[in-house]
Amino acid sequence: MQTIGGALDLVVGGLSDQNYAQSLDFYRYWLGIGQADIQVPPDQILDAIWNNRVGSSIQPNGEIFHLTAHLILRFASDAESDPILAPCSSGLQSRLCTRSLREFSNNHLMIARYGRGTVREFYADANLIANWANLGYLEEAAIRDRVLQSLTAHPKLYDHQADALIILFKLAGATFGAYADPSVIDRCIELLRGHDYTRPFNTGYNSDRDNNYRYTQMKKELVQVSVSRAASCSYQIV
Repeated sequence: MQTIGGALDLVVGGLSDQNYAQSLDFYRYWLGIGQADIQVPPDQILDAIWNNRVGSSIQPNGEIFHLTAHLILRFASDAESDPILAPCSSGLQSRLCTRSLREFSNNHLMIARYGRGTVREFYADANLIANWANLGYLEEAAIRDRVLQSLTAHPKLYDHQADALIILFKLAGATFGAYADPSVIDRCIELLRGHDYTRPFNTGYNSDRDNNYRYTQMKKELVQVSVSRAASCSYQIV
């Protein structure tokens, strides 16, 4: 099963909007063969998704948005309901969400306190957490305490915390606004508005001036937050 398992891992890592249906069929077919020939590890699908969740779109000190995060969630959902994949996919999305939340907290602490940690995995988990929040897999306490308040516990933001807030509010601002206390949202926006990045960004631009402009523009983009009361608020990050 090692050869088949390795090939299946690569399928998850290479998901795209163009090849999704073909990739799912390939995965289903070869996992079925693996099940017929040898005992398939119970966490084969979870491990395949987890080990390949970062993807190629997230770059260190560069792109922070995961271009195929929606496909990872779609794959996990399809695996849970597929007759062949379901026996290896019980509670798959909930387990992946719980694991992402745990690793998000771990990497956040290591980066903030010790300057160590895997930034690309931290960003990948932030993207996935935002998507899972939109789908209802995160409870209110987790959104408030383990995500937003953990990012705003210091007087000033670290760069990776500012990036995470941009990811979360761009992808799930309405959801977070509905479940978090308005004072928590206000604190996030206040810190993000006043944050100046301390590192250069390697984004393929020709100069640091272009890189700084890119992140200034990102901060200035409108973050729309729909709150639970009968109103909607929007914040301009300037």
